[in-house]
Amino acid sequence: MTEAVHHPVTHAREAEIIGRKAVDFLGKNRLALTPRNFELICAVLDGRDPALREAFVGLQRPVSQMALSALAQRFLPERPTLDALKTTSEAALGALEAFRRTLESGTVSVVEAHGGASEVLADLDAQIGRCVTALQGVFNLAAPVPQDMPGQDHLTAQLSFGLPGYGALEERLEALFSDGEPEGGVSLMLCRIEGLEPLGRVGLAKVGDYMKNTLARFTHRLIDKTDTAYWTSSDELGLLVGATSESYLAQLGEKIARVVADAETIARRSIKTMPPLACRFGCARTYRRVLPAQLYGAARQSLQRAELTESLVPVFTEVSADLATLRRYEALYGRRMR
Repeated sequence: MTEAVHHPVTHAREAEIIGRKAVDFLGKNRLALTPRNFELICAVLDGRDPALREAFVGLQRPVSQMALSALAQRFLPERPTLDALKTTSEAALGALEAFRRTLESGTVSVVEAHGGASEVLADLDAQIGRCVTALQGVFNLAAPVPQDMPGQDHLTAQLSFGLPGYGALEERLEALFSDGEPEGGVSLMLCRIEGLEPLGRVGLAKVGDYMKNTLARFTHRLIDKTDTAYWTSSDELGLLVGATSESYLAQLGEKIARVVADAETIARRSIKTMPPLACRFGCARTYRRVLPAQLYGAARQSLQRAELTESLVPVFTEVSADLATLRRYEALYGRRMR
């Protein structure tokens, strides 16, 4: 009988897909991206525990953090040793550093009172220093921090051009729709830069900052002065555009993708092992007064279709404000149109 062959690459790919789905679920439901929440949703999506999956399906929608925490308490294993190690390491580091500062502040008076005590204090201080170094190593094992790869500093030697987040987009849409139906229509185009979010986990955080800074800087030049741009997630750019022409929006997407490709080429000159990046676009258009969450949700669905089909052009969705849809989004996000 032939034994099943397990391919590590396949398993890694499956884990990556499950992880992205977990992040999407937490973001869509406005739940915190904590290790506990992420682990629970990954376990649900993995499907190896039928009881967990059944309990999750039975949760009331929208899923609340309280319900998610209760489910994690039931099904996820506790890790008291790791938590205790982190807590103890932090407490020990703080106590030893405070002791060192106390010794340093009192060294002069002690030496004046007792001649020759400086050598004793120096030796004691050296011992404490070794203890601090050792404990810091233990703490780093318990909570590892990615080490930055060399050759990134010159990429971030520029002014930072940040963009506001999802909350600012929501406020902008609420203000826009509070005046009635948008004249000429409005479009929300989302661009996900595949490969951007993992950069920080592989020691390329500065490359990620460079990519986001470059994209933000050039986006201001590519869109109209009345249009706005936002980071709607760590690797998702949102463009609120006062135009609905598919050709215009497709051209805008091409320009954004070109900026990402050019910035990636520059970064790759220093970091040969940098993972490849790719842009996918999803767009929601409306001529009606709709909920901000409804417009964003439609754009996210279009973006997901673009990712599933690996489309090189934006996927478009028309959004209208029917009562049933408004009630569904009101139940999900707890808001009414103002």
